[in-house]
Amino acid sequence: MRGSPLKSKRPGLWRRKRDTFPRMSKPITVVSFGPGLSVPGGITRVIELIGTHLASTIQSRHVPTFTRFTGDPECDSSDRGSYWGQVIVYLGAVGQAVRFRFRRRTVFHVHFAGRGSLLRKGLLCVLLRSMGSCYLVHSHVAGTDLYPHWMPVFVRRLVLWGLSGARKVIVLTQFWSDFYASLLGAPANRIVVLPNPADIPDTVPDRTERGQLQLLFLGRVGERKGAFDLIRAFAALDPAVQNRSRLTLAGDGDVEAARSLAAELGVESRISIPGWVGPSEVKSLLTASDVLLLPSYAEGMAMALIEGMSWGLAVVATNVGGQGEFLEDGRNSLLIKPGNLQSISSAITVLDANPALRLQLGRAARETISRFAIPGYIATLRGIYAELVDPAAQSPVSRFGSEKQYSSAPASPPLDSV
Repeated sequence: MRGSPLKSKRPGLWRRKRDTFPRMSKPITVVSFGPGLSVPGGITRVIELIGTHLASTIQSRHVPTFTRFTGDPECDSSDRGSYWGQVIVYLGAVGQAVRFRFRRRTVFHVHFAGRGSLLRKGLLCVLLRSMGSCYLVHSHVAGTDLYPHWMPVFVRRLVLWGLSGARKVIVLTQFWSDFYASLLGAPANRIVVLPNPADIPDTVPDRTERGQLQLLFLGRVGERKGAFDLIRAFAALDPAVQNRSRLTLAGDGDVEAARSLAAELGVESRISIPGWVGPSEVKSLLTASDVLLLPSYAEGMAMALIEGMSWGLAVVATNVGGQGEFLEDGRNSLLIKPGNLQSISSAITVLDANPALRLQLGRAARETISRFAIPGYIATLRGIYAELVDPAAQSPVSRFGSEKQYSSAPASPPLDSV
Protein backbone atom coordinates (compact mmCIF):
# COMPACT_ATOMS: atom_id res chain seq x y z
CA MET A 1 0.00 0.00 0.00
CA ARG A 2 1.36 3.35 -1.06
CA GLY A 3 0.91 5.84 1.79
CA SER A 4 -1.77 5.97 4.43
CA PRO A 5 -5.44 6.06 3.36
CA LEU A 6 -6.04 8.72 5.99
CA LYS A 7 -3.82 11.24 4.24
CA SER A 8 -5.09 13.33 1.36
CA LYS A 9 -3.17 13.40 -1.92
CA ARG A 10 -3.65 17.18 -1.97
CA PRO A 11 -1.16 18.82 0.38
CA GLY A 12 -2.64 21.14 2.93
CA LEU A 13 -6.26 19.98 2.45
CA TRP A 14 -6.74 19.04 6.10
CA ARG A 15 -5.27 22.36 7.24
CA ARG A 16 -7.58 24.32 4.96
CA LYS A 17 -10.66 22.41 6.10
CA ARG A 18 -9.77 22.85 9.75
CA ASP A 19 -9.30 26.57 9.26
CA THR A 20 -12.80 26.96 7.79
CA PHE A 21 -14.32 26.28 11.22
CA PRO A 22 -14.73 29.36 13.46
CA ARG A 23 -12.28 29.49 16.30
CA MET A 24 -14.01 29.55 19.67
CA SER A 25 -12.41 31.62 22.38
CA LYS A 26 -11.16 29.41 25.15
CA PRO A 27 -13.14 29.90 28.35
CA ILE A 28 -11.59 31.50 31.39
CA THR A 29 -12.20 29.96 34.80
CA VAL A 30 -12.50 32.44 37.66
CA VAL A 31 -12.38 31.11 41.21
CA SER A 32 -13.32 33.76 43.74
CA PHE A 33 -12.62 33.58 47.47
CA GLY A 34 -14.61 35.53 50.03
CA PRO A 35 -17.42 35.22 52.56
CA GLY A 36 -20.08 32.60 51.99
CA LEU A 37 -23.08 33.89 50.08
CA SER A 38 -25.23 33.43 53.19
CA VAL A 39 -23.09 35.98 55.08
CA PRO A 40 -24.80 39.39 55.07
CA GLY A 41 -22.79 42.37 53.91
CA GLY A 42 -21.64 44.52 51.03
CA ILE A 43 -18.83 42.16 49.93
CA THR A 44 -21.34 39.35 49.51
CA ARG A 45 -23.55 41.63 47.43
CA VAL A 46 -20.63 42.49 45.10
CA ILE A 47 -19.72 38.81 44.70
CA GLU A 48 -23.34 37.96 43.88
CA LEU A 49 -23.54 40.70 41.25
CA ILE A 50 -20.30 39.59 39.61
CA GLY A 51 -21.39 35.94 39.50
CA THR A 52 -24.81 36.84 38.08
CA HIS A 53 -23.59 39.09 35.27
CA LEU A 54 -20.38 37.45 34.04
CA ALA A 55 -20.61 36.37 30.40
CA SER A 56 -20.87 32.72 29.32
CA THR A 57 -17.24 32.76 28.13
CA ILE A 58 -16.18 32.96 31.77
CA GLN A 59 -16.82 30.04 34.09
CA SER A 60 -17.09 31.38 37.62
CA ARG A 61 -17.02 29.55 40.91
CA HIS A 62 -17.19 31.05 44.40
CA VAL A 63 -15.40 29.37 47.30
CA PRO A 64 -16.21 30.59 50.84
CA THR A 65 -13.37 31.13 53.28
CA PHE A 66 -15.81 31.62 56.17
CA THR A 67 -19.55 31.25 56.63
CA ARG A 68 -20.24 32.52 60.18
CA PHE A 69 -18.81 35.34 62.29
CA THR A 70 -16.85 34.28 65.37
CA GLY A 71 -14.89 36.95 67.24
CA ASP A 72 -16.61 40.09 65.94
CA PRO A 73 -17.69 42.19 68.98
CA GLU A 74 -20.56 43.72 66.98
CA CYS A 75 -21.94 40.32 66.05
CA ASP A 76 -25.15 39.16 67.71
CA SER A 77 -24.82 35.87 69.62
CA SER A 78 -27.33 34.19 67.30
CA ASP A 79 -25.02 34.87 64.34
CA ARG A 80 -21.88 33.40 65.87
CA GLY A 81 -20.35 30.18 64.57
CA SER A 82 -17.79 27.87 66.12
CA TYR A 83 -14.09 28.51 65.58
CA TRP A 84 -13.46 24.90 64.60
CA GLY A 85 -16.31 24.97 62.13
CA GLN A 86 -14.77 27.98 60.43
CA VAL A 87 -11.35 26.31 60.41
CA ILE A 88 -12.88 23.44 58.43
CA VAL A 89 -14.46 25.88 55.97
CA TYR A 90 -11.11 27.63 55.51
CA LEU A 91 -9.20 24.38 54.98
CA GLY A 92 -11.76 23.49 52.32
CA ALA A 93 -10.94 26.76 50.56
CA VAL A 94 -7.23 25.94 50.71
CA GLY A 95 -7.98 22.57 49.12
CA GLN A 96 -9.90 24.24 46.30
CA ALA A 97 -6.99 26.62 45.68
CA VAL A 98 -4.63 23.65 45.24
CA ARG A 99 -7.15 21.82 43.06
CA PHE A 100 -7.77 24.66 40.62
CA ARG A 101 -4.10 25.66 40.47
CA PHE A 102 -3.51 22.95 37.87
CA ARG A 103 -6.30 24.01 35.53
CA ARG A 104 -5.32 26.12 32.56
CA ARG A 105 -6.62 29.67 32.06
CA THR A 106 -7.67 29.96 35.70
CA VAL A 107 -7.69 33.26 37.60
CA PHE A 108 -8.10 33.43 41.37
CA HIS A 109 -10.06 36.49 42.53
CA VAL A 110 -9.46 37.08 46.25
CA HIS A 111 -11.85 39.46 48.05
CA PHE A 112 -10.59 40.75 51.40
CA ALA A 113 -11.43 43.26 54.11
CA GLY A 114 -9.53 44.10 57.29
CA ARG A 115 -8.60 42.25 60.47
CA GLY A 116 -9.61 38.55 60.39
CA SER A 117 -10.50 38.71 56.70
CA LEU A 118 -7.06 40.11 55.89
CA LEU A 119 -5.38 37.30 57.81
CA ARG A 120 -7.41 34.57 56.10
CA LYS A 121 -7.00 35.95 52.58
CA GLY A 122 -3.39 37.02 53.14
CA LEU A 123 -2.34 33.49 54.09
CA LEU A 124 -4.30 32.16 51.13
CA CYS A 125 -2.37 34.55 48.89
CA VAL A 126 0.89 33.24 50.38
CA LEU A 127 -0.15 29.79 49.18
CA LEU A 128 -1.18 31.08 45.74
CA ARG A 129 2.07 32.98 45.30
CA SER A 130 4.12 29.99 46.43
CA MET A 131 2.38 27.82 43.79
CA GLY A 132 2.93 30.43 41.07
CA SER A 133 -0.80 30.95 40.62
CA CYS A 134 -2.42 33.71 38.57
CA TYR A 135 -4.38 35.77 41.09
CA LEU A 136 -5.70 39.23 41.82
CA VAL A 137 -6.76 40.75 45.12
CA HIS A 138 -9.83 42.94 45.61
CA SER A 139 -9.81 45.23 48.62
CA HIS A 140 -13.05 46.07 50.43
CA VAL A 141 -11.42 47.43 53.59
CA ALA A 142 -13.16 50.27 55.42
CA GLY A 143 -10.27 51.71 57.43
CA THR A 144 -6.51 52.02 57.18
CA ASP A 145 -6.00 50.10 60.45
CA LEU A 146 -5.84 46.74 58.68
CA TYR A 147 -4.43 44.32 61.23
CA PRO A 148 -5.76 42.76 64.42
CA HIS A 149 -3.83 44.23 67.35
CA TRP A 150 -2.53 40.80 68.34
CA MET A 151 -1.00 39.93 64.93
CA PRO A 152 2.81 39.49 65.21
CA VAL A 153 5.05 41.56 62.96
CA PHE A 154 6.36 38.54 61.04
CA VAL A 155 2.78 37.46 60.23
CA ARG A 156 2.00 40.97 58.97
CA ARG A 157 5.03 40.82 56.70
CA LEU A 158 4.01 37.38 55.45
CA VAL A 159 0.48 38.62 54.67
CA LEU A 160 1.85 41.62 52.78
CA TRP A 161 4.17 39.31 50.84
CA GLY A 162 1.14 37.29 49.76
CA LEU A 163 -0.88 40.35 48.75
CA SER A 164 2.03 41.94 46.88
CA GLY A 165 2.33 38.85 44.68
CA ALA A 166 -1.04 39.55 43.06
CA ARG A 167 -0.87 40.47 39.37
CA LYS A 168 -3.60 43.07 39.89
CA VAL A 169 -4.84 44.92 42.96
CA ILE A 170 -8.44 46.12 42.65
CA VAL A 171 -9.41 49.08 44.87
CA LEU A 172 -12.61 51.10 45.17
CA THR A 173 -11.41 54.71 44.91
CA GLN A 174 -8.30 56.75 44.16
CA PHE A 175 -7.80 57.20 47.91
CA TRP A 176 -7.32 53.44 48.25
CA SER A 177 -5.15 53.32 45.12
CA ASP A 178 -2.69 55.70 46.75
CA PHE A 179 -2.87 53.76 50.01
CA TYR A 180 -2.01 50.38 48.46
CA ALA A 181 0.63 51.82 46.15
CA SER A 182 2.44 52.92 49.30
CA LEU A 183 1.66 49.82 51.39
CA LEU A 184 2.56 47.20 48.78
CA GLY A 185 5.05 49.18 46.72
CA ALA A 186 2.99 48.23 43.67
CA PRO A 187 3.48 50.07 40.37
CA ALA A 188 0.56 52.02 38.96
CA ASN A 189 -0.16 49.50 36.19
CA ARG A 190 -0.92 46.80 38.76
CA ILE A 191 -3.53 48.81 40.67
CA VAL A 192 -7.01 49.15 39.15
CA VAL A 193 -9.59 51.59 40.53
CA LEU A 194 -12.89 49.72 40.19
CA PRO A 195 -15.74 51.28 42.21
CA ASN A 196 -18.49 48.96 43.38
CA PRO A 197 -21.22 48.34 40.78
CA ALA A 198 -24.68 49.90 40.81
CA ASP A 199 -27.71 47.79 39.98
CA ILE A 200 -29.81 50.71 38.76
CA PRO A 201 -33.59 50.18 38.63
CA ASP A 202 -35.42 51.29 35.49
CA THR A 203 -37.83 53.44 37.48
CA VAL A 204 -38.10 54.85 40.98
CA PRO A 205 -41.20 55.92 42.94
CA ASP A 206 -42.77 59.35 42.84
CA ARG A 207 -41.81 60.93 46.16
CA THR A 208 -43.52 64.29 45.65
CA GLU A 209 -46.57 63.61 47.84
CA ARG A 210 -45.09 62.00 50.93
CA GLY A 211 -46.90 62.76 54.17
CA GLN A 212 -44.12 61.44 56.41
CA LEU A 213 -40.34 61.65 56.13
CA GLN A 214 -39.01 58.10 55.83
CA LEU A 215 -35.37 57.82 56.92
CA LEU A 216 -33.32 54.71 56.14
CA PHE A 217 -30.05 53.22 57.36
CA LEU A 218 -28.73 50.07 55.63
CA GLY A 219 -25.66 48.23 56.88
CA ARG A 220 -23.96 46.68 59.86
CA VAL A 221 -25.50 48.05 63.04
CA GLY A 222 -22.58 49.19 65.19
CA GLU A 223 -20.17 51.97 66.04
CA ARG A 224 -18.21 52.01 62.75
CA LYS A 225 -21.25 52.69 60.60
CA GLY A 226 -22.47 55.37 63.01
CA ALA A 227 -25.73 53.56 63.79
CA PHE A 228 -25.75 54.58 67.47
CA ASP A 229 -24.91 58.18 66.53
CA LEU A 230 -27.89 58.16 64.20
CA ILE A 231 -30.26 56.98 66.94
CA ARG A 232 -28.98 59.67 69.33
CA ALA A 233 -29.26 62.37 66.65
CA PHE A 234 -32.82 61.28 65.85
CA ALA A 235 -33.73 61.46 69.54
CA ALA A 236 -32.33 65.02 69.66
CA LEU A 237 -34.62 66.27 66.85
CA ASP A 238 -37.20 68.94 67.48
CA PRO A 239 -40.38 67.08 68.57
CA ALA A 240 -42.33 68.43 65.58
CA VAL A 241 -39.72 67.11 63.12
CA GLN A 242 -39.47 63.83 65.01
CA ASN A 243 -43.24 63.32 64.86
CA ARG A 244 -43.19 63.76 61.07
CA SER A 245 -40.35 61.26 60.65
CA ARG A 246 -39.73 57.56 60.95
CA LEU A 247 -36.30 55.91 61.01
CA THR A 248 -35.52 52.34 59.95
CA LEU A 249 -32.16 50.72 60.67
CA ALA A 250 -31.89 47.47 58.70
CA GLY A 251 -28.84 45.26 59.03
CA ASP A 252 -27.08 42.67 61.13
CA GLY A 253 -24.65 43.44 63.94
CA ASP A 254 -25.39 44.75 67.44
CA VAL A 255 -29.14 44.90 66.88
CA GLU A 256 -30.19 44.37 70.49
CA ALA A 257 -27.96 47.18 71.75
CA ALA A 258 -29.49 49.51 69.16
CA ARG A 259 -33.00 48.59 70.26
CA SER A 260 -32.06 49.13 73.89
CA LEU A 261 -30.62 52.57 73.10
CA ALA A 262 -33.79 53.59 71.24
CA ALA A 263 -35.90 52.51 74.21
CA GLU A 264 -33.60 54.30 76.66
CA LEU A 265 -33.94 57.53 74.67
CA GLY A 266 -37.71 57.15 74.39
CA VAL A 267 -37.89 56.96 70.59
CA GLU A 268 -38.58 53.26 70.12
CA SER A 269 -42.05 54.02 68.70
CA ARG A 270 -40.49 56.11 65.87
CA ILE A 271 -37.59 53.76 65.10
CA SER A 272 -37.79 50.32 63.48
CA ILE A 273 -34.79 47.98 63.84
CA PRO A 274 -35.73 44.73 62.06
CA GLY A 275 -32.21 43.27 61.86
CA TRP A 276 -30.91 41.80 58.63
CA VAL A 277 -33.39 41.80 55.73
CA GLY A 278 -33.23 40.04 52.38
CA PRO A 279 -33.07 41.57 48.88
CA SER A 280 -36.84 41.85 48.45
CA GLU A 281 -37.21 43.62 51.79
CA VAL A 282 -34.34 45.96 50.92
CA LYS A 283 -36.08 46.86 47.68
CA SER A 284 -39.29 47.60 49.58
CA LEU A 285 -37.42 49.82 52.03
CA LEU A 286 -35.67 51.72 49.23
CA THR A 287 -39.01 52.22 47.50
CA ALA A 288 -40.72 53.51 50.65
CA SER A 289 -37.89 55.79 51.86
CA ASP A 290 -36.98 59.42 51.16
CA VAL A 291 -33.51 59.73 52.71
CA LEU A 292 -30.57 57.37 53.16
CA LEU A 293 -28.32 58.13 56.14
CA LEU A 294 -24.85 56.61 56.50
CA PRO A 295 -22.85 58.48 59.19
CA SER A 296 -19.87 56.08 59.03
CA TYR A 297 -16.48 56.62 60.64
CA ALA A 298 -14.77 54.54 57.93
CA GLU A 299 -15.83 53.08 54.59
CA GLY A 300 -14.47 51.43 51.50
CA MET A 301 -17.35 52.24 49.17
CA ALA A 302 -20.60 51.25 50.85
CA MET A 303 -23.03 49.21 48.75
CA ALA A 304 -25.87 50.71 50.80
CA LEU A 305 -24.81 54.15 49.60
CA ILE A 306 -24.71 53.01 45.98
CA GLU A 307 -28.14 51.38 46.25
CA GLY A 308 -29.66 54.45 47.91
CA MET A 309 -28.31 56.71 45.17
CA SER A 310 -29.50 54.30 42.48
CA TRP A 311 -33.03 54.56 43.88
CA GLY A 312 -32.93 58.36 43.85
CA LEU A 313 -32.82 58.87 47.62
CA ALA A 314 -31.44 62.03 49.14
CA VAL A 315 -28.16 61.01 50.79
CA VAL A 316 -26.68 62.12 54.10
CA ALA A 317 -23.21 60.64 54.52
CA THR A 318 -19.70 61.22 55.79
CA ASN A 319 -16.78 62.01 53.51
CA VAL A 320 -14.60 59.02 54.43
CA GLY A 321 -12.62 56.42 52.48
CA GLY A 322 -12.63 58.37 49.24
CA GLN A 323 -16.41 58.82 49.09
CA GLY A 324 -15.77 62.50 48.44
CA GLU A 325 -14.55 61.46 44.98
CA PHE A 326 -18.18 61.05 43.88
CA LEU A 327 -20.22 62.78 46.63
CA GLU A 328 -20.58 66.56 46.39
CA ASP A 329 -22.08 68.45 49.29
CA GLY A 330 -25.22 70.30 48.25
CA ARG A 331 -25.35 68.78 44.77
CA ASN A 332 -25.89 65.03 45.15
CA SER A 333 -25.68 64.67 48.94
CA LEU A 334 -25.37 66.39 52.28
CA LEU A 335 -21.96 65.65 53.78
CA ILE A 336 -21.44 65.53 57.55
CA LYS A 337 -18.48 64.91 59.84
CA PRO A 338 -18.13 61.53 61.58
CA GLY A 339 -19.43 61.61 65.15
CA ASN A 340 -21.09 65.02 64.83
CA LEU A 341 -24.62 64.40 66.13
CA GLN A 342 -25.68 68.00 65.59
CA SER A 343 -24.85 67.82 61.89
CA ILE A 344 -26.96 64.67 61.52
CA SER A 345 -29.93 66.30 63.25
CA SER A 346 -29.50 69.48 61.19
CA ALA A 347 -29.42 67.55 57.90
CA ILE A 348 -32.64 65.70 58.80
CA THR A 349 -34.29 68.99 59.78
CA VAL A 350 -33.28 70.67 56.51
CA LEU A 351 -34.59 67.78 54.41
CA ASP A 352 -37.83 67.67 56.39
CA ALA A 353 -38.45 71.38 55.71
CA ASN A 354 -37.47 71.28 52.04
CA PRO A 355 -39.06 68.49 49.94
CA ALA A 356 -37.80 70.14 46.74
CA LEU A 357 -34.21 69.82 47.97
CA ARG A 358 -34.77 66.13 48.73
CA LEU A 359 -35.94 65.50 45.17
CA GLN A 360 -33.09 67.55 43.70
CA LEU A 361 -30.46 65.65 45.69
CA GLY A 362 -32.06 62.34 44.75
CA ARG A 363 -32.03 63.13 41.04
CA ALA A 364 -28.41 64.23 41.15
CA ALA A 365 -27.43 61.14 43.17
CA ARG A 366 -29.06 58.85 40.62
CA GLU A 367 -27.38 60.69 37.76
CA THR A 368 -23.98 60.45 39.48
CA ILE A 369 -24.22 56.75 40.24
CA SER A 370 -25.28 55.89 36.67
CA ARG A 371 -21.61 55.88 35.68
CA PHE A 372 -21.14 52.87 37.98
CA ALA A 373 -23.77 50.72 36.23
CA ILE A 374 -23.14 46.98 36.13
CA PRO A 375 -22.55 46.53 32.34
CA GLY A 376 -19.48 48.78 32.42
CA TYR A 377 -18.24 47.13 35.62
CA ILE A 378 -18.46 43.63 34.14
CA ALA A 379 -16.81 44.73 30.88
CA THR A 380 -13.87 46.15 32.83
CA LEU A 381 -13.59 43.02 34.98
CA ARG A 382 -13.67 40.73 31.95
CA GLY A 383 -10.88 42.79 30.39
CA ILE A 384 -8.77 42.32 33.54
CA TYR A 385 -9.32 38.55 33.54
CA ALA A 386 -8.46 38.30 29.83
CA GLU A 387 -5.27 40.30 30.31
CA LEU A 388 -4.15 38.05 33.18
CA VAL A 389 -4.59 34.77 31.28
CA ASP A 390 -3.24 36.13 27.98
CA PRO A 391 -0.82 39.03 28.59
CA ALA A 392 0.20 39.09 24.92
CA ALA A 393 -3.35 40.01 23.90
CA GLN A 394 -3.85 42.68 26.53
CA SER A 395 -5.65 45.88 25.60
CA PRO A 396 -6.00 49.11 27.56
CA VAL A 397 -8.78 48.93 30.15
CA SER A 398 -10.65 52.21 30.58
CA ARG A 399 -11.13 53.33 34.13
CA PHE A 400 -14.62 52.29 35.18
CA GLY A 401 -16.62 55.16 36.62
CA SER A 402 -14.26 57.85 35.38
CA GLU A 403 -15.57 61.28 34.44
CA LYS A 404 -14.61 60.67 30.81
CA GLN A 405 -16.62 57.47 30.71
CA TYR A 406 -19.47 59.12 32.58
CA SER A 407 -19.71 62.04 30.16
CA SER A 408 -20.14 59.67 27.23
CA ALA A 409 -22.42 57.21 29.01
CA PRO A 410 -26.19 57.18 28.37
CA ALA A 411 -28.27 59.16 30.80
CA SER A 412 -29.76 57.29 33.74
CA PRO A 413 -33.36 56.11 33.40
CA PRO A 414 -35.96 58.80 34.14
CA LEU A 415 -37.44 59.31 37.58
CA ASP A 416 -40.80 57.83 36.60
CA SER A 417 -43.27 56.36 39.05
CA VAL A 418 -43.35 52.63 39.59
